[in-house]
This record gives sequence, structure tokens and C-alpha cells, in this order.
Amino acid sequence: MDLFDLQASLKLLQEVGKYVDIIELGTPLLISEGLSIIPIIKELYPDKIIFADLKIMDGGNIISELAFQKGADMVSVLAAANDSTIEAVLKKAKSYQRIVLIDMCAVKDIKKRAQKLEAFNPDYICVHRATDMQDEGKDPLQDLQLIENIKSKKAVAGGIDLNNFRQACQSSADTIIVGGAIYNSDNPVDTVKKMREMISKY
Repeated sequence: MDLFDLQASLKLLQEVGKYVDIIELGTPLLISEGLSIIPIIKELYPDKIIFADLKIMDGGNIISELAFQKGADMVSVLAAANDSTIEAVLKKAKSYQRIVLIDMCAVKDIKKRAQKLEAFNPDYICVHRATDMQDEGKDPLQDLQLIENIKSKKAVAGGIDLNNFRQACQSSADTIIVGGAIYNSDNPVDTVKKMREMISKY
């Protein structure tokens, strides 16, 4: 949910919340509303994984702890961050028994970096077409092929919609992250239902 306010997010969740496994609180939403929205969403959806997409670049220990204290089940740290930052997030997550997604956004040599990060034993390594790169037509499913041999769970994000969702289901991704295709849709419920049907088939 890369929305900008809590009320719009709650409205969207009322429509599609029951169809998803993970509720991602997008970076714009967390910057706009703050970490205080985490316990609000968690209380309403206690059976869902609440993912705070913080894209941690520094301060791995304290920022991840702030999110976990608020009730986040999962946080993101950038693969472009220093190894010490990534290790700090992973260590803190382990102490809380929470989940870490390492986001490969802006990494030049995805395959090489993923191979190194695999040794840190993260929960997820995610290939991600950045929002600012959408005009360049970058395909995260092609990047996914660069990491398909790593042992860590894999996620894919950025530009996933109904046109390529089937392909995403058939890929090596363990988790598919969908944003704009849902919240910008004229009928979010219909979009999510169609995606859920594809997941059950593939």
C-alpha cells in the first residue's frame, strides 16, 4: 500500500484484506503516517503478516527494533546497504522472531550481491523494479532469473499486474508483491480475486 494516508489504506484493506497473505505498509505511507499505523493495522488484521517496507539503509539495529516494537512482522533492508547494517537488521529480527526481506533495488550486479547475501541466511531476497525506473521498462521477472539458484526464499516486486501475474506465479518467486495494480485499479477486489485464482492454479 503505497498510499499516503491511513483512512485510504483502511478503505482499501476492507475491500481486499481477506484475499492477501501479507499486508505491506509502503514506504510513502510509513513516511506520511509514521510507524504508529503499524499497531492499528495489526490489531485489525492479526492473522496477516504486517510488512513495514522501511527500506533500511542505515541504523539497522534501531530502525528495525522500532518497527518490531510497534508490531511489524516483517521489515525490508536494502541490499545496497553496508553488510553491517544488513547483519544488524537480521540479528534484531532473530531476537524478535520476525522476518527480513533484503531488497535488491538499485543493485548493479544482482547475481553477485545475492550470492553474498545468501550467506547471511535472510528470509527473503527480493528483486524489485523501482518506481522511478518504470519508464525504462525494467522487468523484475528477468532479474529474478539471476537469483533463481540461491537457496533463500525469493520475492519479486515492481510492475507486477494482471498481464504478467501468471508468469510471476510460474517463476521461482516464493512471494509476489503487488502494489499499484491493486490500489490503482478501478475494481481492486476483482483484480485481487483474479490473482488469487491464478495462485491456486500455478
